[in-house]
Amino acid sequence: MIDPAPPRVRAGTGMSGLKDAFEAGKAAATEAMDPLAGESPALVMVFATPRYDLPALLAGVRSVTGTALLVGSTGSGEIIKGEYLGFGGGVGVLAMTSGPYRFAAASAGEISGDLDKAGRTLARASRAQAGSSPYAAALLITDSLLGDLQQFVQGVYRITGPKVAIVGGAAGDEQQFVQSSIFHDDAVLHMGALVLWIASDRPLKVVTRHGWDPIGAPLLVTRAEGTEIAELGGRSAAAVYEDQLGLTSTLAPEAFWATSILHPFGLLQPDGRHVIRVARSKTERGTLMIHGCVPSVGSAVQVMGGSVDSLLGVTDEVVDDALDSQPDAAVLLTFSCAARAMIFGERAPEEARHLQASAGAVPTFGFYCCAEFARTAGVLGTHNATLTAVAL
Repeated sequence: MIDPAPPRVRAGTGMSGLKDAFEAGKAAATEAMDPLAGESPALVMVFATPRYDLPALLAGVRSVTGTALLVGSTGSGEIIKGEYLGFGGGVGVLAMTSGPYRFAAASAGEISGDLDKAGRTLARASRAQAGSSPYAAALLITDSLLGDLQQFVQGVYRITGPKVAIVGGAAGDEQQFVQSSIFHDDAVLHMGALVLWIASDRPLKVVTRHGWDPIGAPLLVTRAEGTEIAELGGRSAAAVYEDQLGLTSTLAPEAFWATSILHPFGLLQPDGRHVIRVARSKTERGTLMIHGCVPSVGSAVQVMGGSVDSLLGVTDEVVDDALDSQPDAAVLLTFSCAARAMIFGERAPEEARHLQASAGAVPTFGFYCCAEFARTAGVLGTHNATLTAVAL
């Protein structure tokens, strides 16, 4: 007897720029539900500007989608089927049926202290709800202001092990760095995190690319404190960084971001690749604050360089690689970095267009994060200024 083919996923996306939060959520959800042809969604994903009345926004979405599992967050722009919603642009909604997947989520707000423990707790709870399966992925959404986000990823990894894909992004607030929000059903959570467990009968592949190339010599991290690199090769981290760029004068702290966003660090990996780390700011003490995850003492980093074209140039590779692993995919989830959008400037809409053009008939959906999650090898899974994706 031939086994029946697994049910196909139906997925739809919608967006709205209406000013009224409830009506915007309702309009975007209505558009997203249309391709489901009357089937009930198993998962609803919402990414939106933080400028909305967020409880009202979710109420508008759920007035259409009902009690289906809802996850999402605020960010720094949304990617919806080839469209880019910039700061204050509106809301994007994805609705999808279960197909061969089972979805379950666990979340918590006001997380403080032990992010490793929080990661373990939420991963364990979401996995238990989803049930056992041959393969799985853990989609993470965290508040970008929690601190060392790699600690949360590490905690999740302690539960997932190496066979479960990890993907996602950190919520933002359009680069204000004041308050980000995570959505779970009707709840709006602050200083929190969410783990969406995707149980699957087939492997799920996470793809990540960045488009940066090294321009400096490898540097050894010799002292790190909290979220800051204090010394590189025994010298002030800021002084070494400025030397690597060939600057004739030091960068004032208030002018630092304009340079560092164009020249992140690349954390060297055993296979020769680089995981990107952006120095968010320079302190008066000459230390460099790293967003999301500080390279540990003893690791090697290089100053990187790139261009709008080199960063945009990775989109085809990301899409092709992700869809090759899921030829019957119903949606491509994408997580890009807010720093990338800032570098793109007026060309920011091009990334969304490139992604959708490469994906063809498969809708793309995602948002601009303040750290991207993509564990492809080992435990390290936190990135900056990077594009990552997974096809479902």
